Amino acid sequence: MTKATPAKPRPWTEMATHLVDVAMGRKPADLVVRNGRWVNVHSGEIIAGTDIAIAGGRFAYCGPNASHAIGQGTKVVDAGGRYLVPGLCDAHMHVESGMVTVTEFCRAVIPHGTTSMFIDPHEIANVLGLPGVRLMHDEAVAMPINVHVQMPSCVPSAPGLEHAGAELTVADVAEAMTWENIIGLGEVMNFPGVVANDPVMSGEIAATVKAGKTVGGHYASRDLGLPFHGYVAGGPEDDHEGTRAEDAIARVRQGMKAMLRLGSAWYDVASQIKAVTESGIDPRNFILCTDDSHSGTLVQEGHMDRVVRHAIQQGLKPVTAIQMATLNTAQHFKLEREIGSIAPGRLADLLIVSDLAAMTIDEVYARGARLAKGGKLEIDIPAYDYPKTAKNTVKLGKKLKGDDFDIAAPKGANEVRVRVIGVIENQAPTRALEADLPVEDGLVAMDRRNDICQIALVERHRGTGGVTNAFVSGFGYMGD
Repeated sequence: MTKATPAKPRPWTEMATHLVDVAMGRKPADLVVRNGRWVNVHSGEIIAGTDIAIAGGRFAYCGPNASHAIGQGTKVVDAGGRYLVPGLCDAHMHVESGMVTVTEFCRAVIPHGTTSMFIDPHEIANVLGLPGVRLMHDEAVAMPINVHVQMPSCVPSAPGLEHAGAELTVADVAEAMTWENIIGLGEVMNFPGVVANDPVMSGEIAATVKAGKTVGGHYASRDLGLPFHGYVAGGPEDDHEGTRAEDAIARVRQGMKAMLRLGSAWYDVASQIKAVTESGIDPRNFILCTDDSHSGTLVQEGHMDRVVRHAIQQGLKPVTAIQMATLNTAQHFKLEREIGSIAPGRLADLLIVSDLAAMTIDEVYARGARLAKGGKLEIDIPAYDYPKTAKNTVKLGKKLKGDDFDIAAPKGANEVRVRVIGVIENQAPTRALEADLPVEDGLVAMDRRNDICQIALVERHRGTGGVTNAFVSGFGYMGD
């Protein structure tokens, strides 16, 4: 394993003349990949007998017979008729859901073909505020792949209902929009605030649009009436919270991008992709993402390769599914000239794939350098050093005891009726349920035989010692 981390290529404006010289055969390429099947996401074709010439970390020539670009020092790789696929993009995700740092996340997903990620670090923002976002932003910049950062929009996510460790303001968002690697505004979760013209929400969205960047959406409601229309009018440009085909159709009709997610807990691709496969909606405004992937999912099942594979299994043509994880994403974030396709001038993010439908990835290249082969990372990404201020941030205020989790019943009651959070498997929405629970020794007891268990929220930001208890159903914890 090499210790070297590939350098970030120079801007196209500084390299254009050199790329022209390589394409014309006046200068040699750094790398030529020969005899591949070019998965062209612009035209929707698979073009056999294609050679790809790379120089300075960017594609210079894509076409038949690149022998004119081969010279002294050019490395030549024979694709042997395998598929040449653009590096995959995750359009919306949270690194914190993997319970690892950006560095460790990249180490896990690069062998799975992910070369671009659009991360929303609202979890670190919940704890550390703007300085925490800056830390993750700076770590992202140091990665050997493209890790773009969305500025969190809702900290706290539900003002008045929760107490976060920090609070982000319109001024914070405006400042972040000046940072080199901020690509837009993270998911606007406070959809009631947008509909009500809350000045913080409207101010953050306006600051993002003024900076020419993309506004991420999060409309977590099944109501497609006036509140939905008001939310769209407020500025969000995409949404990953849909769970039904009609959700995807409604968003696309209103000019939004429908982001279909397959994460560790969210399985929303199969139902929504029917908007394309059955209703015939134009797929150009559909984007694939993961949202939340636990580290176990990354190790055992994969990342964006898993999502693309799943989308193909739902009836999409392989090229269409790949478009939804490459070009469509790049266009949405105004990066079409940088990523999302194998075409001249773009960053040389390339996968050599032996089975397209199964997304069997043999080799992964990013910025013209091979980073992984046969599912194994070939480079060492140095760990990012977070300061002490970013560690030991859990503040409980007291040592928790058993009686902190007691739910007292009304005096003399043998049974009480309670509200229960109804989990819907593999989806974000929940049901509002009620159940009759027994009372034992003056405390409301669980009913595990009927899958009703206790859940607790412990305040960890301000050391208040607060514990809120409730009941939940849907996890399948049944028995004694």
